[in-house]
Amino acid sequence: MGRIIVAALAVVGMVVGTAAVPASGPDPGARRPSARVPAAIAWGACPADVAAPGLRCGTLAVPVDHTRADGPTTTLGVSLAPAGGGAPRRGTIVVNPGGPGGGGMWLADLVRRAMPERVRQSYDIVGVDPRGNHHSDPISCVDASFDRAPKPDPVPATAQDEQRLIERARDYARGCAERAGDLLPHLGTLENARDLDLVRAALGQSRISFIGWSYGTYLGAVYGHLFPERVDRMILDSVVDPRPDQVWYRINLRQDIAFQGRWRDLVAAEGADLEDLFARTLAGVRAEPAGGLVGPAELRDLATRALYNSRSWPEFAAALRAHDRGDPGPLAALYTPATAQDANGTAIYTAVECHDGPWPRDWSVWDRDARAVDRTAPLTTWSNTWLNAPCAFWPVPARTPPTIDGHDLPPVLLVQGTRDPATPPAGASALHQALPSSHLITVLDEGDHGILAFQPAPCVLRAASAYLTDGTLPPGRDTTCEAS
Repeated sequence: MGRIIVAALAVVGMVVGTAAVPASGPDPGARRPSARVPAAIAWGACPADVAAPGLRCGTLAVPVDHTRADGPTTTLGVSLAPAGGGAPRRGTIVVNPGGPGGGGMWLADLVRRAMPERVRQSYDIVGVDPRGNHHSDPISCVDASFDRAPKPDPVPATAQDEQRLIERARDYARGCAERAGDLLPHLGTLENARDLDLVRAALGQSRISFIGWSYGTYLGAVYGHLFPERVDRMILDSVVDPRPDQVWYRINLRQDIAFQGRWRDLVAAEGADLEDLFARTLAGVRAEPAGGLVGPAELRDLATRALYNSRSWPEFAAALRAHDRGDPGPLAALYTPATAQDANGTAIYTAVECHDGPWPRDWSVWDRDARAVDRTAPLTTWSNTWLNAPCAFWPVPARTPPTIDGHDLPPVLLVQGTRDPATPPAGASALHQALPSSHLITVLDEGDHGILAFQPAPCVLRAASAYLTDGTLPPGRDTTCEAS
């Protein structure tokens, strides 16, 4: 999904029939209690890249394999933003920013600052770097040179181009098998959910509240499925489709379609000439990468990144126009070379998605589906295909995703924008149906990804504040409101 990153219903109908590798074993989401009782977290200073006033950090050892509670462990990094103390403390909110891939310790301070005062006074806020991420025994799959810019053009012009990109994906999967070691078979959303419950226990809480964005909504849904009695309040914002037949192959194809729709929104906002301008820029950077770094792959990545947040559209459009005038500087300035932390995030993204659900093992299926979607959604289809292509060669058998059952959950608040390309609205509708106690706030014409805390619509912030502090939700099961 492009780290949280996929025509019409005819195309969707095409992918429903896609043959995928059979998933292994019985439903691993079957509910069963955790057998491990973790020690309390010893709080102290935070790593420099997480540190903020009042924020405390610590670590927690969790089993590598949750079926072997007394076996080898891996370490989670955890952060705590304590409640303000001006009101009776009512609980703990664990927050997750999405992904999969990337840390979450930094988010506790951001949420603390973004929430209304009465929420800050009522809750401790906890962030976690999920297993294998950043401050939690990070893994890698390849050397830094693998993603050195400019990367290969993701759109294959010939069969030989496509074969080279297939081999690149195969090499990536092989690198994960060689470098991630014994942790690789134990990277997935089910493991992240069970780790979350051990964080709860280490905090000394019988129940926790949870706010998840993007991939974090799927993590929250799986946690609620496994441990409904341990959920206090839960907000899931920008919702991933949890249906087992969508996780994750079909989700990515639908994402490509949604990103193309959001691209049309950008073109409408920034000028109809942008479509031709982007095509000219693609041709230009194919011949001579901007700043020696921005080739076709990087340009598509920059365009995709811009579609997550409409505030970035004017700068991106201006960079394209500058390049068209012969000045590549602004476009090159938008690009940030990949860091070791980025490489770690991509490794975890790949490991989690490849393990979470079935993927086709026959490359002809990938090729057929990519070409079909690319005909109407060319912006991201091939880039997204190659991002996920290691799953065709993944060394760990795929599992059967759990069928989310929310009948035992307390009330849950869902938040979804109608134009969000990373998590299209169908995902919120599907999760809303799976969680009978849920209330869905649909924000009309909102396409920026991650509404609450990142760019909160006033109606969402009011509803979230009331829900977290006194448990009230808007009447009925559905509410619509306007974007901010």
